[in-house]
Amino acid sequence: MKKLVCILMSLVMAATVLTGCGKRNADGGAAGNNSLAGNKEKVEIACWGNQMLDSYTQYLCEKFPQVEFEFVLVTNSTDYYRFRAEHNDMPDILTVRRFALKDAVLLKDYLYDLSNTDLANTYYGSYLDSYTYDDGSVNWLPTCAEVDGIIINKTLFEEHNVPIPKDYASFVAACKAFEEAGIRGFVSDFAADYTCLEVLQGASIPMLQSMEGRKWRQQYESGVAKELSEEIWLPIFENFLDFKEKVGLGAEDAAYPNRTPKEMFSEGKAAMFRGTGADVISFPGRGQDEVLLLPYFGQTEKDNWYLTYPTFQIAASNKGMDNPEREKLILDIMDAMINQQGQDHISYGKNMVPYKKDVTLELMPEMENLKPYVKQNKLYIRLASNEMFRISHDVVQMILNDEVKTAKEAIEAFNKELAGEEPGNETVAHINTGYSNDFTKEHGNQAASAVANTIRSYSGADLVFMQSCYVASDIYSGDYTKKDLGYLAKNDGGWPGLMELTGAQIYTLVETTLSMTGNRGAVCNDSTLYVSSGFTMDITKKDGGYTLNALTIDGKELDRNATYSFLIYGERDWYMSEIMEKIGVSEVDMTGLNAEGYLNKCLVEEKKQLEAPTDYIILR
Repeated sequence: MKKLVCILMSLVMAATVLTGCGKRNADGGAAGNNSLAGNKEKVEIACWGNQMLDSYTQYLCEKFPQVEFEFVLVTNSTDYYRFRAEHNDMPDILTVRRFALKDAVLLKDYLYDLSNTDLANTYYGSYLDSYTYDDGSVNWLPTCAEVDGIIINKTLFEEHNVPIPKDYASFVAACKAFEEAGIRGFVSDFAADYTCLEVLQGASIPMLQSMEGRKWRQQYESGVAKELSEEIWLPIFENFLDFKEKVGLGAEDAAYPNRTPKEMFSEGKAAMFRGTGADVISFPGRGQDEVLLLPYFGQTEKDNWYLTYPTFQIAASNKGMDNPEREKLILDIMDAMINQQGQDHISYGKNMVPYKKDVTLELMPEMENLKPYVKQNKLYIRLASNEMFRISHDVVQMILNDEVKTAKEAIEAFNKELAGEEPGNETVAHINTGYSNDFTKEHGNQAASAVANTIRSYSGADLVFMQSCYVASDIYSGDYTKKDLGYLAKNDGGWPGLMELTGAQIYTLVETTLSMTGNRGAVCNDSTLYVSSGFTMDITKKDGGYTLNALTIDGKELDRNATYSFLIYGERDWYMSEIMEKIGVSEVDMTGLNAEGYLNKCLVEEKKQLEAPTDYIILR
């Protein structure tokens, strides 16, 4: 880790000479001033997740018609921006959901200081303190808070005459009552690192919020504390071990992926699961059931707390901010992202709470019980450094699989990983030729095309279709670590969907995609157009929208009567489900690799190079 910091700091010094409005070519050569796209100012926004493609990006395009936005979907980690910084290729505006000041400090010299801006002055001081460095500078600001707790099916409780929990003892009693009725009392997706981190912390918020807990966290975030404090963490692991035993968690729960608990809850096979306000919207029980988002339960009702975390944080790079006009534009865009109108586009389901003094967000009925906790400030912001995610997952998995049986053993296992080197920093691949992910009418997005062509080559599909913004940056020539290779494409929000389609269905699929609005996967500008592999798209752009003229293979129109194996790489629950319904397809194979898997297969396992890009689009 010390070696990495030294390398990064030397890169900071070198990048100071190179910083400006210009972007670097993918092979490292200067590309010149690239801030103007035609008569429009070009601004790149790195989007932490495909949730931002629902309507948020469209809102920004409409708000700033003078701007040519370039949107990219990125890995949800501040370390992704370290990867971009090493290539002198920082986006103009950065967003990230997984955030800790401890992780972000390495980016400090690359980022614009927001401390003296009107943006920072609109936040409650208690929240802004969490983003302020010792020198008073502020680089990151939160949007609104996602609320995390225990989602219960109130209707199911009433059907089985089980009292709604008010504290930990009544929560355990409810779990036992449902187990006797053949229904799981509580389930969660412990295969996911975020669930391991959140349940571990959520079950012990009073301890983390104590004077000793706050002191340890401050020391940890500042880099002073290098291990867990036994005074704080021994009771936390004792609580989780008790939680595991009394709720009945085990190896089966350790393997549950994201959807399994939610499907069990939706089918009435589980009464409670860990979730957020967004899950209340997406998984409302069996259809007509009444559901509630309750807090994590403490020993008494006074010890109940909700866990919260910002939907995402935003920051601006220093790039080009010495130009007063561009500085004002970037700050205006950031203001639009976090003001009332912007946050309304994030909290569209009325499921979040604001950190800003000038923003009011209405809560849906299922979350009305949250209001007293907001007034009492009983909303704990999770500790969410990269290593806390990774190691919480590892240790919770050990506990659920009975590999760790005492709190003392859990602390020892956690501290052992904290003291070790982070995995994934060894060089595993070399890319000879770099490609730009800038969209041009002549060539489309060449980086995205190279990835799509590689996926087609290794998946065996006849045709591949993916949103070009899923490729998160230029593809740079040079050596890659395993971790950095994963940053090239969005993986945690992308799934492969392999199906058999007729040419006529493919036409309908592409036309539907181009006309889609207010949904993940929607096209709002050139940077969010789709890349095709194995076929060419002829598209006309008019009045901000896109229409399909023709699809061709090797210069000949796609045969509407022929059948093709077709792979879509994109968002599963929103985009892909809507598309499948539109074209009348129910059988979809989603067991294939994600983009990172295909890149690893090509570059690491077989030591080959990416497939060359193709000119896959004609944009009129």
